[in-house]
Amino acid sequence: MTALYIVRHGETRDNLEGRIQGHTDSPLTPLGIRQAEAIASRLASEKFDAIYSSDLGRAVDTAEAIASCHNLPIQTTDLLREANLGKVQGLTQAEFESSYPDEYRKWRTDSVSNRPPDAESLESVISRCKKFLKMILENYKDDERILAVVHGGSVRGLFCATFGLPPTFFKHIRTANASLSIINIGERPSVELLNDTCHLWEVRVTEEDADNAGALE
Repeated sequence: MTALYIVRHGETRDNLEGRIQGHTDSPLTPLGIRQAEAIASRLASEKFDAIYSSDLGRAVDTAEAIASCHNLPIQTTDLLREANLGKVQGLTQAEFESSYPDEYRKWRTDSVSNRPPDAESLESVISRCKKFLKMILENYKDDERILAVVHGGSVRGLFCATFGLPPTFFKHIRTANASLSIINIGERPSVELLNDTCHLWEVRVTEEDADNAGALE
């Protein structure tokens, strides 16, 4: 089986302020940088055959901290981006409610079926992640290890794509900033680790998740 190590990016300024990020970008906070350094230290002794990252800056910055311990380039891809949350990107939840009260109410009720204005569907997120997994399986051997630095929504998308889970499963997965998850992908996929944060005990675990579908539930 091909092992996929999945890291969520470190805390960002928008995470700290409770803003909905989606495809917008926000720099890592000082804490987010320390979280990235902590997961880099955690993974320093691992052997990876490739390092991939979402092309959004917060993921790339986290990936760079990890890649500094390995002699590998970072391969960026938009397939691993967070869900595009349309017109509410950059807003706080209170601003979302004020600007789009009906859409906000419906999203709180069912964030899978009721997306924010102009937002990407969760089916689309899963489809992107499925394309990424297909690319990995086509280009790497069964015993190789791949690192992917992603977002809360794309962690969910990768799990759903790997195990054939429906979009409704999104609300059942939570991941902290700079957490580590590991799945084996292929014909008989399995989970080795989910949302592990032991490397953050001396830093701080944060779970600000306003940029992710289902965060309001």
